[in-house]
Amino acid sequence: MHPYYSGDKEIGLEDLIQEQRSLARSKNPFGRVLGSLCIGAILKERLVGLPNSAISQLLTDHIWSDLNLLGPESVIVEIASERLLNSSPVPVKNTKENLNR
Repeated sequence: MHPYYSGDKEIGLEDLIQEQRSLARSKNPFGRVLGSLCIGAILKERLVGLPNSAISQLLTDHIWSDLNLLGPESVIVEIASERLLNSSPVPVKNTKENLNR
């Protein structure tokens, strides 16, 4: 059993991210699917507790570098990161209305 799954040791976000990437490339289909889901669940729990600025930094460090800089994904990540860094309460009425702004 990998130490990440035992719960004996606190694992850093960077380690979780690298482990999930490694599992996603695994040639073992069981490890690729089940391992990725387990690590993803642990990662999700850890991300929920982070402040917006930390999420923004993760977007910049781990997503931005893998994007096509000319594609819409890069624009979306850039705006999301800026918004998280400068977050101010914005009244949310519904998703469709916010998309039309």
